[in-house]
Amino acid sequence: MKRIALLGMPNTGKSTFFNRLTGAGARIGNWPGITVDLLSAKILLGTEMVEVVDLPGLYDLHGFAEDEQVVRRFLLNNPVDLLCIILNATQIDQQLPLALQLRRLGLRAVAIMNMTDEAEQLGIRFDAAALAAGLDCPVCFISAKYGRGFPEARETLRHVLSLDAPTASPTSQTDFVADEALIAEAEKLIARSVKMPRVLEYGLSERIDRFALHPVLGVPLFFLALFLLFQAVYTLGTPLQDGVAWLLEQFRELGLVHL
Repeated sequence: MKRIALLGMPNTGKSTFFNRLTGAGARIGNWPGITVDLLSAKILLGTEMVEVVDLPGLYDLHGFAEDEQVVRRFLLNNPVDLLCIILNATQIDQQLPLALQLRRLGLRAVAIMNMTDEAEQLGIRFDAAALAAGLDCPVCFISAKYGRGFPEARETLRHVLSLDAPTASPTSQTDFVADEALIAEAEKLIARSVKMPRVLEYGLSERIDRFALHPVLGVPLFFLALFLLFQAVYTLGTPLQDGVAWLLEQFRELGLVHL
């Protein structure tokens, strides 16, 4: 049975994509070379049963964090037919170095550009052809949260997996390269394939953070919020407390009348 490994940084929507791809058929399983359990599922992709494995989020294949070591050991000890690289479109400048690092493993891959709806709202635009050429693999643009682009992404996975190519694993730890050249390559690829707005628009949460986390205004705003919270509790709580007390008194008097 062919195997697809889902990889990506934390907060890319990788688990959301996994859930949408596999439905409710996921299970926890043990794998050679690692001591932690991973989520996997068997799905019908076209006419072929395929195993999909959701690997932990990581920032660098060469890192020493536990999740990064788990991913390395999994790839070394378990043959993979296709890497499905999940990227956060709103943070493409931070995501591409890992994608390029994964591509250097020499395994077949499909890049899934997630959260494209949020990227569009921020004014970020992509040249799909240039990005695919730079990564040397198909690139799909989706919103896993809303399902936009998901059918096309699923079909791309099926098509790439159907092509003749041997199942492979990295041969050694040295295959997990990490160097400054990756960052430079990512910057050049962004310049060719991504159009960023001159001033990145802030979402509502970012606008609130600008004030709430301000080094001067943050503390007064914090105490003001606490004051308003307590005032709201007393302002709303006192009438409610009086109303409950009145109801209890009515029930008590009603009970005494019937004695």
